[in-house]
Amino acid sequence: MIADIGFYIVAFAMLVSAIWAVTAKNILHSALALIGSFFGTAILYLMLSAEFIAVAQVLVYIGGVVIFVIFIILLTSRLGDKAEIAPAMRKILAFALCSAMLGTFLHALDRAGYLVNTKTATAASDFASMRNIGLRFLDPGANGFLVPFEIISLLLLITVIGAIVIARKEGE
Repeated sequence: MIADIGFYIVAFAMLVSAIWAVTAKNILHSALALIGSFFGTAILYLMLSAEFIAVAQVLVYIGGVVIFVIFIILLTSRLGDKAEIAPAMRKILAFALCSAMLGTFLHALDRAGYLVNTKTATAASDFASMRNIGLRFLDPGANGFLVPFEIISLLLLITVIGAIVIARKEGE
């Protein structure tokens, strides 16, 4: 019962900070709200007893992605600028595109059988040991995470480039 109430409190705080991150006029406030949303995700991982993933969430996303964005914002000195308000048609198109992408994603999950799972997951006792996690990070096979690990490094690079593009002044 207490865990359920805690979940709803954290989920509500994440939702509020995510909406604030998207709608904030100041880009620095957006980045700070994103930290709150990512921190809420780490708390949810802790509630699921996934301590390693919670720490990785804090280190990679808060310590990596968002700090890169904040550094780029501060280095390009567009701190006081206000965001332009998008025209109504652009907002409608963005909402339609996001809805279509969500529908496609949910349809793919449903067809793959991930939305309704009747099996109970079981894992070996040493499944989450540091040795096995390290070996799986370096394994390029089907059970390894080498390719996703490299994709995350590209995500960090794209995030830095995107933050520079967003924060640069016109005419530079």
